[in-house]
Amino acid sequence: MDKKPKITTRQWVTLGIVLPLYLLFLYWVESWWGLLLVPFIIDFYTTRFINWYWWRKSSSGVVRTLMGWVDAIVFALVAIYFLNLYFFQNFVIPSSSLEKTLLTGDYLLVSKLSYGPRIPQTPLTMPLTQHNLPVWLGGGKSYVEWPKWDYRRVKGFGQVKPGDIVVFNYPSGDTVANNFQAQDYYQLVYSTGAQALGVNEPSDSLSPAVQRMAYEKIYAVGHNMLWSEPSVGGIIARPVDRRENYVKRCVGGPGQTLQIKNNVIYLDGKAQP
Repeated sequence: MDKKPKITTRQWVTLGIVLPLYLLFLYWVESWWGLLLVPFIIDFYTTRFINWYWWRKSSSGVVRTLMGWVDAIVFALVAIYFLNLYFFQNFVIPSSSLEKTLLTGDYLLVSKLSYGPRIPQTPLTMPLTQHNLPVWLGGGKSYVEWPKWDYRRVKGFGQVKPGDIVVFNYPSGDTVANNFQAQDYYQLVYSTGAQALGVNEPSDSLSPAVQRMAYEKIYAVGHNMLWSEPSVGGIIARPVDRRENYVKRCVGGPGQTLQIKNNVIYLDGKAQP
C-alpha cells in the first residue's frame, strides 16, 4: 500500500480559501444539500483518500493523455455552467427592437448578480446550450426534465429600474413545432387555421365578442391541423428556463401606469425620453 503524502501548508491554505467560499455560496443560494459535497472537497484538497488523479500513474501514455483531456474539458464545462448560472452569461441580441442602442447579432455580457440569479428549473442540461444540442451532436433536446425544480430567485444587488436592459425568457416560447422551431407557435397556428378556412385576420371593425369568436374558430382549426400533421414533427412544451432568450429595455415596473400616445411613452403621466 502506498504511503499517503504529508499534507502541505499550501494544501491547507487552499482548502481554507475554497471551503469558506463554498459555504458562503450555499448560504447565498439557500441550498444546504450542497453540504453533502463538503467531505469530498476536503478530501480533494487534503486527505486524498480518493485517488482523484489515478490516470497520472497509468503505464499507458494513451490513457494519461486521453484522461488529461477529459479532465480539462469536464472542468471547463462545469466551470462555465456554474458561472453562467449564477454570475454572468453571454447573450446575442435576437431582434432589432434595441437598434438605437444595440444591433441585431451584437453580443451582450449580462450580470446575473444585478437582480439576483434564478435557480435553474431544469438543472441537468448541456452547458453552452439553451434548449437544443448542436447538429453535430445529433440535435434534439439539450436538457432533461427530471429533476424539475420550482421557480426561485436568490438575492441580487438591486431591482429592475425603467431604462435598464434586461434578458428574459419569451413567454410564447412555451410551445414550439419541432420542425418549425424558428416560428412562433401561436402565429403558426393562426396562419394555418386562417389558410385552411380561407379567411383573413378578423377586422378591427368587428365587436370584441365577434372578434374573439372568429379567433377561437381559427385557432381551433389550426391547432387540430398542426397536432395531426406528421411533417410538423410533433409539438414540444418547453420549461420556462428553456424558452428563447429575449433582450429588451424595461419601460415600467409593477404598479406603474404605462401609456403610449403619438409614439411617446408616458409613465405615470410623465413623458419618457
